[in-house]
Amino acid sequence: MKFNLLALACALALAFGLSMGSFAGSVADADSDGIPDTADNCINAVNGPLAGSCALNNDGDEDGYGNSCDSDFNQDGATGFDDLNTVLLNIDAVDPVLDLNCDGAVGFDDLNTVLLSIDAIPGPSGRDCAGLVVGACPPL
Repeated sequence: MKFNLLALACALALAFGLSMGSFAGSVADADSDGIPDTADNCINAVNGPLAGSCALNNDGDEDGYGNSCDSDFNQDGATGFDDLNTVLLNIDAVDPVLDLNCDGAVGFDDLNTVLLSIDAIPGPSGRDCAGLVVGACPPL
């Protein structure tokens, strides 16, 4: 196995840079997903470049709330049984709005997320366009 000194130096520099983010004066990132809270469409849900899934800060309906924290599909202000039914009717579909965990298809994991979110409101989001209208918040 060949030891790559340049790769090690880059990894150490990255680790040092990420650790510096925890000191005072740094940009707030409550969920530590690599997107500052002021631009994050899910402030308390990991969905940025440092996330495993939804790493692109996915917002399928472009309403300013990322898929990871938005299971209000009919835009009535809270997740309800109507939203649960929408997911249930679309199991196995490829739908960028209903795929809450960004794994490529609507599944029972998404259905479970909606079920656990009954009566929850979307967000919170740091985007100024959040909650205005569907399509008002283009991707970052």
